[in-house]
Amino acid sequence: MWENLLNSLRPYLNALLIGVGGFVLAFILSQITRRLLARPMGEGWSKFLASLVALVVAIWTIKLILDSTGAAGVFVVLVTALTGAFAIGSERYASDFVAGINLFIARSYAVGDFVSLAGYEGKVVAISLMTTTLESIYGDWIYIRNSDAMGGTIVNYSIQPGHLISIKLPLPITQDLNIALPALEKAIKDFSPDLSNTAYQPTIVVEGAEEGCVIIEVRAYVTERADYGPEKTRLFLLATNAITNAGLQLAP
Repeated sequence: MWENLLNSLRPYLNALLIGVGGFVLAFILSQITRRLLARPMGEGWSKFLASLVALVVAIWTIKLILDSTGAAGVFVVLVTALTGAFAIGSERYASDFVAGINLFIARSYAVGDFVSLAGYEGKVVAISLMTTTLESIYGDWIYIRNSDAMGGTIVNYSIQPGHLISIKLPLPITQDLNIALPALEKAIKDFSPDLSNTAYQPTIVVEGAEEGCVIIEVRAYVTERADYGPEKTRLFLLATNAITNAGLQLAP
């Protein structure tokens, strides 16, 4: 009796041992791959290839289980496990995996880029097959599913060398615009030295008068960064000081 029971359970025990061995092998090989390729290929690609190695080992393990046991029951167990996994939401992991592959193919962003993904902004610090990690302006790390990243609009602020910032100044119509504009142009001329030899130069736009004021919009470009607040403050101070030094006054 016990011998018959052991014989009937042997395929399942073999499948269990092969599965555990395959899991350990996949983990070890993925870690080795990631560490070996991190420096020459970058963190993103090393994680991608490490995940791919783990997937190949997992598929090979399942095939080995089916080939070695030859038990229909093992196949039923595997199918049931997969069906149950998808029933509790593992289809989301599959969509994340597919989205991760699409990201590596499309190259919409890379590690080090400043981006807007799924409603969040920050610097990309890591890309894997399942998630993209951002560092926000507050220093927090935001983990975004790749399916969410690909499912919405992707804004990559690092594609172009310059990012536009602007401020608006209300100048009373009683003040001399012919004095204000040259003063502003001189003040912001060298606002971004890193972009001095590019097409991203500061500009000034005068809008229509409203409530007795002319609206002057001062535009400048800066290199990409996570927080543009300090640059806008610097631009505002340069512009307002230029108006004051020219003997003019802005509207309160």
